[in-house]
Amino acid sequence: MARPSSEQRIAVIELIRRLCNEHGMREGCRLAREQFFDVPRGTFGRWRVEAVGMQPEQDDREQSARANIGREVREHIPPIGDLVPAPADVVPVQRRAIDFWKMVAELDDDAALMRNYAVTTLPDGTRKLRVPFALLNAHKMRADLIRLALEHASIAWSAERNREFQECIIAAIGEVDRDLQKVVLDRLRRVRDNNEVKYGL
Repeated sequence: MARPSSEQRIAVIELIRRLCNEHGMREGCRLAREQFFDVPRGTFGRWRVEAVGMQPEQDDREQSARANIGREVREHIPPIGDLVPAPADVVPVQRRAIDFWKMVAELDDDAALMRNYAVTTLPDGTRKLRVPFALLNAHKMRADLIRLALEHASIAWSAERNREFQECIIAAIGEVDRDLQKVVLDRLRRVRDNNEVKYGL
């Protein structure tokens, strides 16, 4: 059997997309297959995935999941009193958090001590290198601290933007559907609780 041409591939992909839009995933792929039955099964399967991004049976599972989502949402609506976490839920985590900037300051003091040890000051005020490797290590240590501080600041900035983004989404959801807002808050709370257990916070 001759290898399918690129023109045939384009025609099959366009036909699959059109028929799936008109008849649904499973039926559209079946109709397209009937019109290009001469294309090898494996080749047609690859073109089908390229055209629609999933298999027909996945479409069936997706429709089933959509049909059951209402029941799942109703089962997980939390009581109104659980919507706002109590201060006790947050304070223990804050108490156990490390003082990052205090540790950076201590390490910077150590680097300065090493730098002072590596250099001596002569009576005329000029500085003279006494231990080259100590000075090199001190500079490397301070460079690592600067990099670490920048990464920490970047993470903190991203976390704050993410928090603001979540609050904006939750507020918008609440304006449309209070029940859905409760579900989202409950899911976020469960993720937080799981992370606290997972990472020992």
